[in-house]
Amino acid sequence: MALIVKDTLIRKRDGALPAGSSGFFVSVPSVFLFGLSDGDKIIGEIKIKEGEEKETKEKEITLILEKESGDSFLHIPSGDWDMNFMREGRADLRLNEAIQGGKEEKKRKLLYPKKDVMTSPAIGCRIS
Repeated sequence: MALIVKDTLIRKRDGALPAGSSGFFVSVPSVFLFGLSDGDKIIGEIKIKEGEEKETKEKEITLILEKESGDSFLHIPSGDWDMNFMREGRADLRLNEAIQGGKEEKKRKLLYPKKDVMTSPAIGCRIS
């Protein structure tokens, strides 16, 4: 199952960034990513609506986690950055699993093994 983040804002950040970050990120309340640490990788899909007809474009993505006290920042890596993300400014995310640990010991973990959890700036949280 997955953490589904609807209609989230893609923002630019300057200053200190995690290694490999493009400087662009999305923000998710930290409570949704409990048990994960700074630098963990989050694997999923990003969807953006393009053009006047709002055609949906889907792309697999690996995000870099940076945890703060109230919010977690999911950095879009340089290799996954697409200028279409910025043109639209908003995206839907379906985050399936995390890769935890350093270079030597990596562990894959489903974010939500039993049910999908949905959040957005508008709805707060909904569990299906």
